[in-house]
Amino acid sequence: MGEVISVVMLVVVLGFAVIRPRGLPEAVAAVPAALIVIVTGALGWDQAWAEIVHLFPVVAFLAAVLVISELCDADGLFRYAGALMAAKSRGDAHRLLVFVFVLASGVTAVLSLDATVVLLTPVVFATASRMGVRPKPHA
Repeated sequence: MGEVISVVMLVVVLGFAVIRPRGLPEAVAAVPAALIVIVTGALGWDQAWAEIVHLFPVVAFLAAVLVISELCDADGLFRYAGALMAAKSRGDAHRLLVFVFVLASGVTAVLSLDATVVLLTPVVFATASRMGVRPKPHA
């Protein structure tokens, strides 16, 4: 019975995440679903705590990357990087790809590959779109 409850809660949370009623965050469904799974005994407190401990470093890293991303965006770093890549590439998609590679290499060397993906993908998509080139190869 616990497996059924877990699967139902998973489907509810995934459905909520896809539909996003009123733009509410996924936590609005995920937190109550997690509590239901624990309270009904579908997952024991010990198992739940073990998962929290196991996932904490990943969640902390993602939170830190999001904070860094917000600070960089607030300082205009992303707009500057996108404008610089667009200007230096002069409308040439191949040159833009070279500049994206150079910038991604630098961010990866300083932070991490995960941070590069999270931080630069939106910048590259926006820059390529503004330039009128296909964003997919660059991202």
